[in-house]
Amino acid sequence: MNPEISYEELATLIKTRAGVQVSVDQLADPGCMFLDLGVDSLGVLGVLADLENRYGVSIDSSDLLGRPVAEFLKTVNSTVKAGA
Repeated sequence: MNPEISYEELATLIKTRAGVQVSVDQLADPGCMFLDLGVDSLGVLGVLADLENRYGVSIDSSDLLGRPVAEFLKTVNSTVKAGA
């Protein structure tokens, strides 16, 4: 399994866990925030929980919730790679 989480995978997780349809282009926008997409903190926590379970890592959510999506994904990928 590739530990790199793609924008496509993140879009699928957001739809599944938060019930919000987003595009890869929206997620890849450097300034895009989850709230801009209609994803609240509970939706983000649902995505994180899914990723933690899937990859067997613990991801600190305290500093991720207020970050742009691109930074969020970069941090999550670093955590997953370190734990893989």
